[in-house]
Amino acid sequence: MSLTLANAAEVLDHRVTTTPNGGFTRTTHHAGYLGPGDLWRPEQWGLPHTVTELRRHAGRIVLIDQVGETYTYPTNAVLATAVADALVSAHTELVHT
Repeated sequence: MSLTLANAAEVLDHRVTTTPNGGFTRTTHHAGYLGPGDLWRPEQWGLPHTVTELRRHAGRIVLIDQVGETYTYPTNAVLATAVADALVSAHTELVHT
């Protein structure tokens, strides 16, 4: 399953960043919704990290980010997440094709 604004537990606000992928909306999601490629915020006020791998075991979920850092949470946790700005992402893809 992928993170969307529609399946968010809470939609907070939109942030504009200077990254090539543009802005994102700060959200929270139940841990069960996260999958590879999704964005989550290990530090509530920090920039999003990309989930590259996840493992579920014995009531815990382990998220591994783009630099290989691991983070462990209860499987029923509500996590600070982010949903990328689809309009900027679509525009970026068009510019590079």
